[in-house]
Amino acid sequence: MNERLQLTTLTLLAQARRFWQWWSQELLGLVPERWLERLRRRGNRLFLSLDEGQCSLSFDSHRQGQTLASAELGPAGELPPVLGELLRNSRVAKAARLIVLLPSQQVLRKVLSLPAATEAGLHNVLRFEMDRHTPFTGEQVYFGYRILERDRRHQRLQVELLVVLREYLDELLKRLDELGVHPAVLTLAQGDERWTGKSINLLPGSRLHARNAGWRGNRRLQVALVLGLLVLAGLPLVRQQQRVEQLTAQLAAPQAAAERAAKLRDELQRLEAGRTYLLAQQSQAGEALRILNELTGLLPDSTWLSRFELTGERLRLEGESAEASGLIALLEQAKTLQNVSYASPITSNPRTQKDRFSLLAERRSVQESP
Repeated sequence: MNERLQLTTLTLLAQARRFWQWWSQELLGLVPERWLERLRRRGNRLFLSLDEGQCSLSFDSHRQGQTLASAELGPAGELPPVLGELLRNSRVAKAARLIVLLPSQQVLRKVLSLPAATEAGLHNVLRFEMDRHTPFTGEQVYFGYRILERDRRHQRLQVELLVVLREYLDELLKRLDELGVHPAVLTLAQGDERWTGKSINLLPGSRLHARNAGWRGNRRLQVALVLGLLVLAGLPLVRQQQRVEQLTAQLAAPQAAAERAAKLRDELQRLEAGRTYLLAQQSQAGEALRILNELTGLLPDSTWLSRFELTGERLRLEGESAEASGLIALLEQAKTLQNVSYASPITSNPRTQKDRFSLLAERRSVQESP
């Protein structure tokens, strides 16, 4: 159980380390090259170049710096004594980091085309398929890689792979340990090309966090860089928010005016509806008064109306009269009424000694009036 827990812990740490390396590289990709170069020059870089039995030590840049020493390696690849003395020198010891450039004879470089789906587990894919792409197995070598190109159309990756034998690299690191120096980067020398800091690091994983020299190991610089990147990433958002606030403030006055206009429109519509209703009522009231005025002149004095109901074009009259049977003839003479008829039979009221009547008529329009 303990072994399984330790294995799980180591796996998680390795994944976290790979994530940090990937994330830091992505963040660095956002920083202009000019700024990166200034950061790299905060401390002197020390280059140890090994090539064809020769070794040289230089400051600042492999091709554009001060060469401190150049000498031949020993018969078994031993570092010359003069190199050991220089590496122990106080000035050299203060260098930001030691970069070892390996000879091309000891490093196998290949460019592979792989499916894009392998990117998430690219390290494991290369380790398990090392014997397919190289003459060695994954246990025989140290390797590093970087993605050169992502072909999204064909779902392919162009991957640069560097491979070095464990036997050779372990021996070299052992000799450097004996001199008391610990390299930060082990990579392939790129001929006459200037070293840019983007080369593949072949330093074994167990040593990457043993000594993390230079600006990568400088926690304050890392924090400052991350904060700077966060500020750079957040600045467009802040500006956009400010622009939104400005536009919102500019739209506040037109929006208030639009709301006032909408309220005025609603008030006008309400007043217009009231005016239309009043005109309709006024028109209907005038018509009723005209009919009542005419009925007052036609009906005899012995006739009383108890109900006058004008609904649209229909008129209903109810009341009592001593001459109820002759009312239809009288109302037919009216200019405002037509089609007069009894709504119910005439009945007698013993108390008043008059007849009750209920009449229906239709209103005659002004155009139809004789």
